Amino acid sequence: MYALDVERRIPHRISSGLETYTSLAASADGTRLVATIASARTSVWRMPLTEDRGAATAAGGPSLVSANAATPRLGADFLLYVSWRGARQGIWSLTRGTTREIWSSVRSHIIGGPAIAPDGRRIAFSVEEGEKTLLYIMDQDGARVRVLSDSFVLRGNPVWAPDGQSIVTAVVRDGEPRLTRIFLNGDSPLPLVSEYSVDPVWSPDGRFLVYSGADVGTTFPLRAAAADGRPYPLPSVILSRGARVAFFRDPQTLVILGGDIGHQNPSLLDLRSGVQ
Repeated sequence: MYALDVERRIPHRISSGLETYTSLAASADGTRLVATIASARTSVWRMPLTEDRGAATAAGGPSLVSANAATPRLGADFLLYVSWRGARQGIWSLTRGTTREIWSSVRSHIIGGPAIAPDGRRIAFSVEEGEKTLLYIMDQDGARVRVLSDSFVLRGNPVWAPDGQSIVTAVVRDGEPRLTRIFLNGDSPLPLVSEYSVDPVWSPDGRFLVYSGADVGTTFPLRAAAADGRPYPLPSVILSRGARVAFFRDPQTLVILGGDIGHQNPSLLDLRSGVQ
């Protein structure tokens, strides 16, 4: 929050916190201010689904998993999510009703969400640390943490390749994020998609991945690429900013969390017919 000397056009800061202000007003004599501070909170919930005439329907109400969490990821018998304890951000695991923190840092901000390897034994995640962005991998229990990449500017969610030998993530090149394959064995990174592309999600059969294209206003197109990077046919889908997708049981059905930016709901998209 700043004050401005209108005559001399000199601003000076009057608040140096991290608050997000949504309104501001002053008293008639100009000696007092009143402001509204936003206190955003995210939480993770679980909702069971059943099949009804080919569509997924809610089978019972949602149940709270964690009141202070975001970006959940499902493993075979565990759930990962990002949570906060004060200024400390970490990755948490929920296994058979028991939660524990497996990684945390006061110096880093996690970019996107963690990614679970196909065999469920390793986790990849990217963070911002000062002026750098780093890609980490570690064991499922938080052991053997190591830096896989520290020389690129990363964006969005990383994802493991189906063979478990590389990570696909968006690397900023020529001012745009573009999906790139980063190998675990140290081989040179391999550009995968040549256009604006972030937040990749592999199909269950590993033949192609879907990703988010460039924002146009408050919307973006959903696109797809084959495993070798060639364009993959996909019905025309335009999503609102903040929308997320996941595959539902087979390579031809997507769950889309979309709708208005402030009010999103899940729906199913049949990739064969384009019907949502």
